Amino acid sequence: MRLQIENLTLVGTNRTLDFVPGLNAITGGMSGGKTAVISCLRALLGGKVDVVPELEGRTIAGTVRIGERRFRIVRRLVTTQTAKVEIAELGSSNAWRLPVSQLEAGYDQTYRDWLLDQLELPRVRVPKAPTKESSDLTPVSISDYLMYCLLRQQEIDASVFGTPDNYSKNIKRKYVFEILYGLYSPEAAELREKLREVTAQLSAFTADASTLERILAETPFASRAQLEVQHSDTDRQLQQARRSRQSIPDRLADPVTVALRQQVVQAEAELAEVDTAVMAETAARASLSSLRDQLVAQSRRLTRALIAERLLNDFEFHNCPRCGADVPERGDDDTCRLCLQTPPLSPSPSTLAAEQDRIIEQVAETDSLIERSSQRLDQLHAARTQAAQARTSIADRLEQAASSYITDHAEAIRRQAADEARLEEHLARIDDSLKLYLRLEDQTERVARLERERDELTSRMERTHHSDIGVAARLNHLDTAFENTLRSFDAPRFDAQASSYIDRKTYLPIVDGRPFNKLQSQGVSVLVNVAHVLAHQLTALGDPDSVLPNILIIDGVGSNVGHEGIDLTRLRNVYRTLQQAAADHDGNLQIIVTDNDRPPIPGVHTVVELSDTDRFVPQPEEEDPLTDEG
Repeated sequence: MRLQIENLTLVGTNRTLDFVPGLNAITGGMSGGKTAVISCLRALLGGKVDVVPELEGRTIAGTVRIGERRFRIVRRLVTTQTAKVEIAELGSSNAWRLPVSQLEAGYDQTYRDWLLDQLELPRVRVPKAPTKESSDLTPVSISDYLMYCLLRQQEIDASVFGTPDNYSKNIKRKYVFEILYGLYSPEAAELREKLREVTAQLSAFTADASTLERILAETPFASRAQLEVQHSDTDRQLQQARRSRQSIPDRLADPVTVALRQQVVQAEAELAEVDTAVMAETAARASLSSLRDQLVAQSRRLTRALIAERLLNDFEFHNCPRCGADVPERGDDDTCRLCLQTPPLSPSPSTLAAEQDRIIEQVAETDSLIERSSQRLDQLHAARTQAAQARTSIADRLEQAASSYITDHAEAIRRQAADEARLEEHLARIDDSLKLYLRLEDQTERVARLERERDELTSRMERTHHSDIGVAARLNHLDTAFENTLRSFDAPRFDAQASSYIDRKTYLPIVDGRPFNKLQSQGVSVLVNVAHVLAHQLTALGDPDSVLPNILIIDGVGSNVGHEGIDLTRLRNVYRTLQQAAADHDGNLQIIVTDNDRPPIPGVHTVVELSDTDRFVPQPEEEDPLTDEG
């Protein structure tokens, strides 16, 4: 994808830099601000704000072409991740206002993600550790892609991608390389995610198994065979102890206590029998008393009847009992003079007297029965008291005998209970240890199964890496471009049969068998670094499927090349090669370089010449001391 910077403005100043397709040069002395320009370009392309103090807090604006679309971008040079970047598409009404790198409420993408989308760069997450697929995932950002497009001055003669060591920082370049050259595929990403899950489970189960083994090794149950033997022996001893405990009631059946318990039972039976008799006699006496009361009441009614009969016979109502007036003759001999009714038939007084005599005799008999019942009840109470005393006496003797027997056997009972408890506890510990062994076996089986799955996934991932013929062609093209670029630079070689290539494992350049950190020459390191990034660009320009942004920014292209150590001829070769590369691709490759001196070849567009007096960031004018005095 063509990425081209058309201009850059430091807002608030009259400083605007115009760039052209092809090779651009920014020249000037050491303090002119060339690196400050590069920092602003990096910030314009979504990089981190790492600028000189004079630029902090300022705002830059620039016009950027992405493919055939042009955008005006305004960004403040602050390190706040949610600082807003304003974007407007030229010739269109499209506009965005996005946080730089951290999402917040109300936004669905960041400026860096927006750039990835516009440049059609994949938004993927890759492991943080290059050699550990199960490590935490980290997103590949626009800054990671720009590692192949931008050489910083402090790194150009010292390292590739910021480090000569593939296993330290900037590890995502490995995955960016895979994305750029088709080694990174959705299938590989899916396998990698599965591998992460398997590796995480494998680590957990392995750690758990190691912990179990260590715990068991530090206990008396380090041998499972011995543990099973101990379990059998302990279980047998425990069953024997339990049977012995269950036989204790039988052994406590002392003859004396048995006889006493039988006597207690018999005494309680006798006492219950007496109680029953007392209750029956009490009920009988109560019935007799009730009968006597009824007889007395009947006798009293008969007495009242005799008296009434006598009085009624003796009293004639010839006078009104109310007013004393004479009662007129009325009725007849069979009716009452008062109510004129026929009086009922009633027994005769002799009959009533005979009945009363009979009742009086029954009362006398009842009194006699009540007296005999009371005497019987007294006898029963006395018998009950005696039976209760006998039962209490036998119970005391039984308790005394049992207490004496238990005291004699208490120590043996406690000892037996203690042995049983000890055996139960020991058996429980053995069971727990056996459970740990079962768990360890289960963990070991899981670990073996996960290791097989991990190896299978790793093999499948390796097959996906190198099965594409197109990938091999791109990598061969990269090696050829790198070697040809070094030859065009006329870089010093270290072998009669020179051969340079990109290492397939580290993705770092190898020059005549020497890795970058073994070059031992800063000038040669600059040439290799520039040739390396240019080779990637040339390979991408020849491949329509490549997603590498076609822009190359080199800060300090002449460092240690055009002066001491490396002659000016090689610096001219570098410029000619860069110029020719941009020209060969019809403006699809933009190259921006900085150098202390003017380009040593003609035809290079010089964007600006900076100096101590014409710095990129305008310095505040010094106040005239004479004016102050005035």
